[in-house]
Order: sequence, then C-alpha cells, then structure tokens
Amino acid sequence: MIELMQMIETLIDQLLLLVPSPVFVDFPLLGVLLANPNGRYVVAGLAVVTGFIGLWIVLWIIQILLSKQAKLGMKARDNAVKADAANSPKAKTEDGFQFFKRNGAEKTQSDDDAALAAIEQEMLAIRQLFADGHILKDVYVAETRRLYGRAKTLKI
Repeated sequence: MIELMQMIETLIDQLLLLVPSPVFVDFPLLGVLLANPNGRYVVAGLAVVTGFIGLWIVLWIIQILLSKQAKLGMKARDNAVKADAANSPKAKTEDGFQFFKRNGAEKTQSDDDAALAAIEQEMLAIRQLFADGHILKDVYVAETRRLYGRAKTLKI
C-alpha cells in the first residue's frame, strides 16, 4: 500500500513538472496549494476532473454529430420510400411496411374491403415488429393511429 502511495505521489510530481512556471505566477493559489503537503492531491484531483469534463464534452459533440447523420440517413430513406410509393400502387419497404396509393376518386365496396384487409395486414405486421422488439412503443402507437385514421376514412 505504501508503494502505491509513493507511486501516485511520484506521478503527481511528474505531472506538476510539466506545468510551465508562468502558470504559478499567474495563479498564486497553486503555489499555496503545492506548499501544503496534501495540496498536490488537490491539484491532481482538479486535473483529473477537468480531464473527465473535457472527455465528456468531446463525446457529447460526437454523439450530436452521429445523431444528425442518422437523421439525415433516415430522411433520405423515407424520401426514397415515398418516391417508390408514388410510382407504384403497392410499394414495400425493407421493414415489410406496405404503402398503398389510391388510383381513382370513385370507390366501390370491394375496394373498401381490399383496403381494410390491407390495413389489417399492415397492423398485424406492425404488431409483430413491436412484439419482436424491432420498433419502439412510440413508433408502434404512431403507426397504429395512422392506420386507424386511414381505416376510419373508408366508408363501409
């Protein structure tokens, strides 16, 4: 245990040797702390805390940059899916979601039945994705509400 304490004190002393001397002139409190036998522990602790704060800031910036890239990628994928949905009456995404486009303004009972059956299948697929843990609860609720709104607009 004593050897560990001596090793730590030696490392702290080596750290303090790296500090340029004008810093001690500009901040006389450092000189007072170093004059105290336990003061170097305070200075080393401040250095460690400052280092961790700097590391936290760097990781936070990296997280922000990566989340922006992910959002841009998701937006590009959504735009591609919308373009595919606009080009074909039935478009299927990688996740198994289907988007349907209505071709005419006139609807018949068979069109309503087919659309409701398709909405039902899509709701079941979304439920299965949620049950398997592939999508979050918020996404599940939002998609279910969207499909319910679509089904509600159909006249039976």
